[in-house]
Amino acid sequence: MIHDRLKILLKELDLSQRQFAKKINLDAGYFSRIVQGKATPPDRILLLIENVFHVNKNWLEKGEGEIFSAQGVSSAKKQLLEKLDLLTDEQIKAVLAFVRYLTEDRG
Repeated sequence: MIHDRLKILLKELDLSQRQFAKKINLDAGYFSRIVQGKATPPDRILLLIENVFHVNKNWLEKGEGEIFSAQGVSSAKKQLLEKLDLLTDEQIKAVLAFVRYLTEDRG
């Protein structure tokens, strides 16, 4: 079911439902109902999720294939993702902390 895959996606992206909804300009309460399986997302919402988060359409709709689409991902990002697969959980946490530091708003 799509709502189950959205839960997986939230975990993969390390985003709360509210943060996720905000990134696609969707009411957080409505998105919560979708994640709970109480509402079915229209095609427009699925298209936004696919485009904003580079999610594989087949995975989102049918659970087939990889979570993320390779489309729109640079070769440097692909290399980074491949290398991340080789790291331990502790190493990934360290990399994540570093990325958060790099992306902090210091203005």
